[in-house]
Amino acid sequence: MTLTLATAGAPALWYLSRGSGAVSLILLSTAVVLGIVDERHWRSARWPRFTLHGLHRWVSLFAVSFLSVHILSAVLDSFAPIRLLDAVIPFAGKYRPLWLGFGALAFDTLLAVTITSLLKKRIGQRNWRAVHWLSYAAWPVAVVHGLGTGSDVRAGWLLAITAACVAAVWLAVFVRIWDAAPGPRFASLGALAAVPIAAVIWLPQGPLAKGWAQRAGTPARLLPVSDVTPAAGTQRDLFSPPFSAYLGGSETGSSDDFGDERVDIALRITGGAQGAADIVLQGQPLAGGGVSVQRSEVTLGPASDPNRYQGRVVSLENTDVVAEVTDLAGNSLRADFRLALEGRRVEGTVSVVPD
Repeated sequence: MTLTLATAGAPALWYLSRGSGAVSLILLSTAVVLGIVDERHWRSARWPRFTLHGLHRWVSLFAVSFLSVHILSAVLDSFAPIRLLDAVIPFAGKYRPLWLGFGALAFDTLLAVTITSLLKKRIGQRNWRAVHWLSYAAWPVAVVHGLGTGSDVRAGWLLAITAACVAAVWLAVFVRIWDAAPGPRFASLGALAAVPIAAVIWLPQGPLAKGWAQRAGTPARLLPVSDVTPAAGTQRDLFSPPFSAYLGGSETGSSDDFGDERVDIALRITGGAQGAADIVLQGQPLAGGGVSVQRSEVTLGPASDPNRYQGRVVSLENTDVVAEVTDLAGNSLRADFRLALEGRRVEGTVSVVPD
């Protein structure tokens, strides 16, 4: 039996989705700032208005392009159950439906702005401008989507990017408001001041808080162990199949003198049971990354006896592993591991049933 496992970290599509999402936010924020500057009719000898207007248009097109890459890579990635329909119809998905829905709203809005821009001569300047103003509404919706849905929301690099984008747009809006009449100016400045206050209140209790992935609507099989809040009364000291539980651990790799690769995935089991599991895969390295598996070993058991059950992998598809193990008394179990690899860190779920 020859199986294939990619062990070079998280799937390329997942990295592409995350990276293109961050770039989309940067480009969209830049387009909003340029649009606000353009509305103020700012110009100089070196930067005539048509240059600024053209830059705004091209940045906006790049934003839509990267947003399309972000959506397609998220849909094609099998890790999260996101359909192409979920990117168009808001709040219809199964993966973080509210926060993914905000992303769909932002995409629909930008799509409408793009289409009307292509048809500007047909629909007229007035109708085009009315639709074009929606792009400014799409920006805060996209920011909320990124904070509510993004898997890297607690990472320093993404928080820094988001903070920089929000600060740039906030400053541009502040300057734009300052040019308004005194009455509307003070009312608008009050609303603008509420933005950072709302962020300071919401973020520590929302996306930055432990357990956010679970509360945001992530399916149970995809929940990282660090974000799981066990149900009341869960018995964590029992290892009694059948059960479903959460996994967390690490993956290490090595090679021998014959050129074979050895991948060792050491896991702890928490939630529906308390124990440990170890998956060892050996085989020839693949040119594109990963291992063509010829031999495997799997151990499974409670924390006090982690090697109680021993066996091998019988099925492997991407990072979904099915193993059959047996104890000394001849009792057999079937373990269905659903793993998510990010670098050397491994998380996921396992379902164990008598075989």
